[in-house]
Formats: sequence, C-alpha cells, structure tokens
Amino acid sequence: MEYCYHNRSAALVVLRSDQEDFYMEKVAFPFDMVSFNAPAAAKVFVWGYCNGSVEVIDSFIVGESDDCS
Repeated sequence: MEYCYHNRSAALVVLRSDQEDFYMEKVAFPFDMVSFNAPAAAKVFVWGYCNGSVEVIDSFIVGESDDCS
C-alpha cells in the first residue's frame, strides 16, 4: 500500500523498517513529505538525534493513518 509521511520537525530523520518480509530505509529532510510502498500493518521507526545520540524518536504503523493530508 502507498503511504505518506510528513516530517513536521526542523531536523532530518530516517524512516526504517526491518521486518522479516519488508525492509525500507528513507531519509526525510526537515518539513519534507516522503511517499513509499509498504505492506499494511508494517511498523516503521523514526530515527533522529536526541541528546547527542541517534535513537528512535517515534514510530507508526502503515495504514493506521496517512500523515500527508
């Protein structure tokens, strides 16, 4: 299914999913909208800088909502 993510922050983030049947890694620049195809219910983690290190700052399930509206 096609999904859209809107990076509403002023920081670069990386979207990453590494499930057994689906792998994806995309960069979302500040205020950018990124579209991608993914299986419904795939879990995607949003990685970014927090307190001087890179860590998961958010996550979402594909198909629960479309973030680009």
